[in-house]
Amino acid sequence: MPARKATARPGKQPVARRAADHRTRVARQRRERTRERILESALHVFAAKGPVAPVIDDFISATGIARGTFYNYYRSTAELFDATARWLEDDLIVSIVQAMAPLTDPGLRVATGLRLWLLKARSDRAWCAFIFRSRYRGALVEKELMRDLRAGLRGGQFSFDSIPLARDFVVGATLEGMGRLLGRRGRPDFDGLVVMILRGLGMREAAIRAALARPLPAMRRPSRTLG
Repeated sequence: MPARKATARPGKQPVARRAADHRTRVARQRRERTRERILESALHVFAAKGPVAPVIDDFISATGIARGTFYNYYRSTAELFDATARWLEDDLIVSIVQAMAPLTDPGLRVATGLRLWLLKARSDRAWCAFIFRSRYRGALVEKELMRDLRAGLRGGQFSFDSIPLARDFVVGATLEGMGRLLGRRGRPDFDGLVVMILRGLGMREAAIRAALARPLPAMRRPSRTLG
């Protein structure tokens, strides 16, 4: 009688495969913890010394890791600065998204998100200056904004020809408002800025007025700042 071939039980991975997957997962988690440790330390270094003065040794000393380990993550202070800015942005977006969870209308979500973002900029000048200097936006910033722009265009709340150009318009106008705040060129009218952005996206006047009249939701999750 021929010997029966051993077969893996359905839904069960071989022990070696499970062990390899576990090692991969642990290594990924360790790498992410180290990355956050570097970014957290970088936040304090940049807050103390500004965006230009720090050198690599400042971050290595603050983080307490080996030079080679640091270079596995970031190759220059400029690269680390942009990564830290994106990290700060995405941290705020997590708080904003949680606060806006009950809102489903894309137009109202964009209006509320802009107002909460600009409120953070006005109340935290150090944060505002840090974000303003960065060349890049956080991944969550891009994801959430693009999703609401697409939904608003599809649902008729917005009317424009190009989603990428609409994104550039929103981001550019917002950054210019932050720059005006930092440049002391008079007190910026952030509500007026939001109105102009929403008009540029093709939102109806009645919907704009309703969105601006609505009380802002509380951000129960505190967002990071410099210091």
